[in-house]
Amino acid sequence: MLHFAIHLLKKFFEKDWARILSAWIWILQYVRKYWLQIALYTLLGLFGTIFGLAGTVVSRNLIDAVTGFNSDSIGWAFGMYVGMGVGRVFINIITGKISLLIQTKVQNEIKADVFDQVMCTEWEAMSDYSTGDLLVRTSGDSGSIANSVLTFIPSAVTALANFAGAFAIVCYNDPLMALIALAGAPVTVLTSRYRMAKMQEFQRKNQDMYSKKMSFDQETFQNVQSIKAFGLIGQFSRKMRQLQQDALALSLEQYRYQSWSSVLMSLTGLAVSYSCYGFAVYRLWQGEISYGTMTMFVSMASSLSGSFSSVVSLIPTAIRAATSAERIMEVITLPRESYEDREAAEKIRDRGKTVGTYVHMNDVTFRYKDGRSVYSHASLEANPGEIVALIGPSGQGKTTTLRLLLGLIRPTEGTLTVGNPETAESAKAGSGDSLPISPSTRCMFSYVPQGNTMFAGTIAENLRMVKPEATRQELQEALEAAQAWKFVSRLEDGMDTKVGERGLGFSEGQNQRLSIARALLADAPVLLLDEATSALDVATERRVLRSIMKKDPCRTVIVTAHRPSVFSMCSRVYKIEEGEICQVDEEGIREFLEKF
Repeated sequence: MLHFAIHLLKKFFEKDWARILSAWIWILQYVRKYWLQIALYTLLGLFGTIFGLAGTVVSRNLIDAVTGFNSDSIGWAFGMYVGMGVGRVFINIITGKISLLIQTKVQNEIKADVFDQVMCTEWEAMSDYSTGDLLVRTSGDSGSIANSVLTFIPSAVTALANFAGAFAIVCYNDPLMALIALAGAPVTVLTSRYRMAKMQEFQRKNQDMYSKKMSFDQETFQNVQSIKAFGLIGQFSRKMRQLQQDALALSLEQYRYQSWSSVLMSLTGLAVSYSCYGFAVYRLWQGEISYGTMTMFVSMASSLSGSFSSVVSLIPTAIRAATSAERIMEVITLPRESYEDREAAEKIRDRGKTVGTYVHMNDVTFRYKDGRSVYSHASLEANPGEIVALIGPSGQGKTTTLRLLLGLIRPTEGTLTVGNPETAESAKAGSGDSLPISPSTRCMFSYVPQGNTMFAGTIAENLRMVKPEATRQELQEALEAAQAWKFVSRLEDGMDTKVGERGLGFSEGQNQRLSIARALLADAPVLLLDEATSALDVATERRVLRSIMKKDPCRTVIVTAHRPSVFSMCSRVYKIEEGEICQVDEEGIREFLEKF
């Protein structure tokens, strides 16, 4: 029978086993660190199984003693029965604690590892996934794997042990009863392939639906202000209810399948149970067994068929874990950023604090991976002590250029270089180093993006994100340079004032100045400002830019902007439009402003 089952399983799973096995090999790399605890957990589970089987045998002796079949052993049987019950209680307590520890540790390790790998994934590759989907993969899928680790491995061992023990006991007393108890096995095996495919399908659909709901919730709560302002509450409410209806429809579809599957398996189980019970009653009526033996037969037969079904039912658990593992592997196998030039980049950054750092773009062509072209054969330069502006219509490539400079994306053709200017002294020492821009050179840049980038916490905590060891005096100097100290000093708690999520509690202009202060505290030789002063009045904007250059005359500043107040302070202005980057003079700037 066992050989027959293995043959069918191999035949039915031949298309899927390699993929599932590969996913489980990946899972086991996390599990192996806790093999001792899992072994102990499994061993305790085996003790519980042994106690259960032994308890069934002891209950037979107790019933026989009570019914007068063997009254001499009533005290011993009662003591053993109670002792085994108490033993199982304590075993359950111990296994529960071990289960909690292992499950939590495995889940935390997977989540931390996946988080680190996702954060180091190339930006363009990661942008294919919504934030909600990434949250589900790093949290929901890792939790599913951790649960499966403690469900599958120990349960497989204990279920097999229970099956083997029950089969041995029943065979020893009556081999025919063992065959009757396993009569439902062929049905279980024959339907397992279809059940496996459906379980995998539903697992993927449920995770995808969860990702959609998570993404919708996150985007909605992040944009409550805009939703209210445009009167979109009804529209978003309807979309939310549509997602609920879709989720309900999926749940009902899964329930229908599980109901019919459950009916088939339950009817098969009932047929087997009734057959075993009828056969045991017949043996008792014939006087061939005692009443205690009959109850043991019925219990063991139920345990035998149940343990076999448990072994087969572990397949959905393995599938759920494998599906979750595949979803995580899909993300962590994306192209990773390389930091092989980190040490050389840090040397250039440190030297740039005294002599400055230049940024050169030479004959660069960039196309997104979907084929959309941004510009071709573009060049620009920004040198120490300069403010360089990028202008152009929205969507023409200003922000893309900053992403290229940050090494978030790579040019299709051409070179992007960052380095220290060569002086007479450095030329003599041969130390005028430069590097192609990459994730390693990101340490040379401070960046203030469009929109609000403040985090929940205090003002001081937000600033210290880029320099944890910064003193209060350093924080104040950064705030003064960003023209933010005046309003911060008037707050009741000063730098310890709480900042709400996404800068809640402060105006857009205040948040921009706080973000600039944080960028200045990072003390990088190149500062990138992406519309970072758009919410400031002209006078404040000019004071901020002058203060930035005064604080560090060697700093290189690259800004994207639309206002003349910025352009008048710039060494050069580049226009990005229609796939080209070209330097423009005052007349070119005026024509751009009149046009846009």
